[in-house]
Amino acid sequence: MKIYNSPILLLLSSLLTLSVSTSSLDAHPGDIDLAGIWRGDIDPEGTAIELVFHIEANKDGGWSGTVDTPVQNSYALPLSGISVDEDGNVTIAVAATGGLYQAKLQAKGQQLQGTWKQRGSELKLECHREATLPPLPTELSAALVGIWEGTLTVGAIELRIVLSLKTQDGEKLSGFMISPDQSPAEVPVTRIDHLKDRRTRICVGTAFLSMVMDLSEDGQKLSGSFHQGRGKFDIALTKKEQISTVHRPQEPKPPFPYKVEEVSYDNKEAGVTFAGTLTLPEGDGPFPAVLLITGSGSQDQDESIFQHRPFLVIANHLTRQGIAVLRVDDRGVGGTSAGNDPENATTEDFVGDALCGVKFLSQRKEVASNQIGLLGHSEGGVIAPLAAAKDKRISFIILLAGTGVRGDRLLLSQNELISQTTDTDEETIQAGLTLNRKLFDVVLRDDLDSAGRAKEFEKVLNAADDIDQEQAEQILAQMTNSWIQWFIRHDPAAVLEKIQIPVLAING
Repeated sequence: MKIYNSPILLLLSSLLTLSVSTSSLDAHPGDIDLAGIWRGDIDPEGTAIELVFHIEANKDGGWSGTVDTPVQNSYALPLSGISVDEDGNVTIAVAATGGLYQAKLQAKGQQLQGTWKQRGSELKLECHREATLPPLPTELSAALVGIWEGTLTVGAIELRIVLSLKTQDGEKLSGFMISPDQSPAEVPVTRIDHLKDRRTRICVGTAFLSMVMDLSEDGQKLSGSFHQGRGKFDIALTKKEQISTVHRPQEPKPPFPYKVEEVSYDNKEAGVTFAGTLTLPEGDGPFPAVLLITGSGSQDQDESIFQHRPFLVIANHLTRQGIAVLRVDDRGVGGTSAGNDPENATTEDFVGDALCGVKFLSQRKEVASNQIGLLGHSEGGVIAPLAAAKDKRISFIILLAGTGVRGDRLLLSQNELISQTTDTDEETIQAGLTLNRKLFDVVLRDDLDSAGRAKEFEKVLNAADDIDQEQAEQILAQMTNSWIQWFIRHDPAAVLEKIQIPVLAING
């Protein structure tokens, strides 16, 4: 059982948090060629697991590529680094899984012999070269260009899926996938494989998902299956002229009886430039002001989800009441940069982001610097008290669905409640909760460094009877994540006790 039992939560987490660049891979000596498919097996527990590296030369030098793990239904996960020295020593890195392949290119250039390293394990890996995959047939490639939209049904939940494909440099297809009901984030398509006839595998490797789709004879429908981990769901996408929108009557429309200004400011320490919107009541001011802080995951400034834009609605209402409102895109979303170390950012880092927003507001002549507050939703409700404890310029905080108990207790409660809405039997639910408690207890220990925690996690997972290699890797990736470890350890009650300014907490 995973930390988050619901498949839809796994999908949401993957779509919002995973992003690996392949644009900065190392250059290679001109007389050594790595282009091709490299296929080999690792054998961690008596069961062979095939790894397939797809490597191609970049026009500007160096290589880019992806890796498949077919038994885990993982295709086209981007490689984060490829290098080779003049002696034929090759290094291939997969940042998303913590994997590293160090090998020697053999004399004839058709074989790599070396070691696969991942989370403390070292396994022999010998790969043999094959020819690169043939390109998509020209007619099929042209027919796939466009916007495709459909619905993914997972249990009782329906999610719209949008696929946008275009021709890159007049040659291969590229594009992105959006789950607009969850987030506006564009998750890149990392590879498209031709399987047979009009069937393709469309890979969104950074989200560990793929779609095996057949194109209809009239070229207007893609039908097939959506795969993520062990999950397999039927899906059909129809060609559209543009991405569909849902009418929400509560969403404000211009003209507005207030000023709307696009703004930007920096968190220099974190290397982040924020892009956002400041709405100001008519008049000279100075006005009280509030900074809106989004919940967990990569959110835009309107906190868009399921075609709702709650922060836009809140900003509109407050500004009409004479309050200036600042809302900004999260790190790596919209016009906001990702920062120096996006993969290791925690809630504590986002507190620094909020304080930079407070500083920006305090420097605006239209804002009353002694009347600046924070409104935080979900994780934003954790951030707001932490920021208020550090900055006396903050005069009030509003917590929407914030937390009041330590992170491990909250996650256990959420997991149990979510599981009870599915068809999961009570015995399985309790077994999952027991496993999660053991994993969380490792996080809570103060006597372990990161390496020690990883070893303890592996002990817990190895002792679990119903955890296979694929599940163990997914759980280990979650539990070694900096954000989740910080969240599990954080006790918001201890912070709230110190707050001396007005607090409005709304839950329900």
